[in-house]
Amino acid sequence: MELLEKIEQFINELKNNPHISVNEESVADNRELLEYCNKKKNFEKVFEKTKIRVSEEDWKYEDLGALSLDWDATTNEPDEEYFWGGFQLQNFSAALSSRSNFWNRYNSQRFWKNNPQPEAEAIWETFLPKLNYINGSGHGSDGTFGCILREEGIYPCPVYFYDSGIWFKMNLEMKEYYEKMLECKAVYYWQYFYVATEEIVQKLGNFKPVFIEYDEKYLEGPHPFGDKFRDGTFTYSAEGVLHQMKNIIKRFPKLFPDMDLTYFKEKCDALENALKQ
Repeated sequence: MELLEKIEQFINELKNNPHISVNEESVADNRELLEYCNKKKNFEKVFEKTKIRVSEEDWKYEDLGALSLDWDATTNEPDEEYFWGGFQLQNFSAALSSRSNFWNRYNSQRFWKNNPQPEAEAIWETFLPKLNYINGSGHGSDGTFGCILREEGIYPCPVYFYDSGIWFKMNLEMKEYYEKMLECKAVYYWQYFYVATEEIVQKLGNFKPVFIEYDEKYLEGPHPFGDKFRDGTFTYSAEGVLHQMKNIIKRFPKLFPDMDLTYFKEKCDALENALKQ
């Protein structure tokens, strides 16, 4: 079964799940757009612009552009927290060739241009423009993006997870990324289950950017988003990731009773143990 059909099937399964509310999806619109999509021409333009030659077998990822999903769930259990998932997918050719500026609101110029870290200028000038998203959240602007890193002449592109100004290399190829997304029901923060535990602890536990403005220093953590964890206890931290991992493991048995959570529990335990050290 092709990936597009798998995603369509996945969305239909969610719509038929009595505990899931599917708020929006654009599969029908996507099907209409596909009729006007000239994949050969699109990827020829990609090569002209980036010297990235996409194998014809992978042109199929262009079919996913414009697909979106937004879902949330209520099971009326005690101490239940708001629970959601979804995605907004971008055309593959656009992700490879279009200007990358999605990160601008999270990695502001006043940090990267003024921060006295030696690597700051290189990150702002060379790394972040190479990073472009293949999907964002379908549930509003929550700062999470699945990304590819575009290097001239290099294909396939490495896959990254970007979260509100911090990025993580994922040990997944793009096909695996989409497959894992479906396996995880595209639940919020699913990508952290496929990020190295030590990197979560290192980047979310220690990252304290310094904003320099008018000769004053303001210490802040990575950009907080109040809607990430509604109780306000964890806004953006390794502890916050662990909190959501536990919430997923708690809620999935009722929402998706046939799902094997062995791997997810192992990753959750690994992060919890690492944070205790």
